[in-house]
Amino acid sequence: MHERKRVLVIVGSARAHGVSARYAREAVVPEAKSVGSDVRMWNVADHPVEGCIACERCRGPFRCFRRDAMDGLFEELASCDAVEVIAPVFFSGPTAQFKAVLDRFQPLWERRIGPAGSADPAEVKRPVRLHVIGSGGDPHGFDPLATIVRSAFGSAGFRLVDVIDAVGWGQADAGIPDMDPCAGDAAVVAPCARDRSSRMKGIVS
Repeated sequence: MHERKRVLVIVGSARAHGVSARYAREAVVPEAKSVGSDVRMWNVADHPVEGCIACERCRGPFRCFRRDAMDGLFEELASCDAVEVIAPVFFSGPTAQFKAVLDRFQPLWERRIGPAGSADPAEVKRPVRLHVIGSGGDPHGFDPLATIVRSAFGSAGFRLVDVIDAVGWGQADAGIPDMDPCAGDAAVVAPCARDRSSRMKGIVS
């Protein structure tokens, strides 16, 4: 009997009930469960995290001095087989809250790549898929977001295997919808087909 694959779904939006969270619930989680995976959710909006201050105190023990929600995320990352990242794009990059989480991967970088660390040549990097959420409207695309996710997760023993353009999902049209940015699911309109002909991104999360 094979052990169930463990999939960690990370939602990088500051809105607990926004488009990104809905996309996770309606698109990503059902897909993973349909193949028998054991799915865990970790939503940035539910886990306040302080940013990295580059103090280098993690260089020796490979552990941040801060005790916050990152402790739980590190445990989830250590035990999962794959990660699905749902990330809104803000001006071509991640949200401030999600960037703080990624910056806190520094102890993992120190363990594998830093001057006191050592990489295991036999390590098989686990897969990460990035799902990009946005309303459309930014002509500069989301390459910086993909690069940041690739860099941070690469330091944690993962590899970015796919970037899914979900821009436009949950939006009425390609423009920025007329909604209360602080509202939850009640403000989210019905899903629409993805516009694969454009890489223009917005900042609806």
